Amino acid sequence: MNTLIKSLLVMVVLSFAHNSQAQMFVGYDAFCGLPVIVGSDPQQATARTDQFGQKFIHVDPAVMADWSASRIFVLAHECAHHLLGHTNGLGQLERFHGGTKKQELEADCWAAEALLNAGQNFDITRTMLEHANQGHFSSNGYPSGQERAMNIASCAGGSDCELVEMPEEYMDSEQVVQQQQIPCQHCGCNYFGQCGCQHQLDIVPNVVIIPVKKVRYVTKQVCQ
Repeated sequence: MNTLIKSLLVMVVLSFAHNSQAQMFVGYDAFCGLPVIVGSDPQQATARTDQFGQKFIHVDPAVMADWSASRIFVLAHECAHHLLGHTNGLGQLERFHGGTKKQELEADCWAAEALLNAGQNFDITRTMLEHANQGHFSSNGYPSGQERAMNIASCAGGSDCELVEMPEEYMDSEQVVQQQQIPCQHCGCNYFGQCGCQHQLDIVPNVVIIPVKKVRYVTKQVCQ
């Protein structure tokens, strides 16, 4: 009897451990069912293939431990890279030739639509806010946080919207070097021993800061 009870307890514990592990990625298997490997990742999360060509998702433990961000959206985003062909030969070639921004926006859009269909509206909203707080900064060919937030909003909203680069005027200042005349006095004696002072104007460079109207291109969401 004791042996039977112990066996049942072991089965319950193993079953609970399995279910707990699955709950870490709730909603993820419904997207593409690929395995998730948690390990150190400088890019936080990446869509990868192993030496046999098998696809998987690699996620940094810090991402899975961050409850303030949507881990579901992160996993759906990496899943999208695989499903949209970004990890195959042609996709990698496109990324190498400057397609990073395009692919990241496509993966965000796919993830937003998938979470919308799954009823995960809260995760869509907080992902949008997280990206929007990053502003217009971008690096290494990636879209800016503002671009990603507007793209997600467009894809999740189902409206006829697109991202458009539009000119925007703003005020800035510039340093300009101008010539300036200032009064001065030169004193001395000539060859004949006559001494005195002569008033005249000297021309000196003067740095002036002036306001300048400039134009920059910003990405905005345009809806019809």
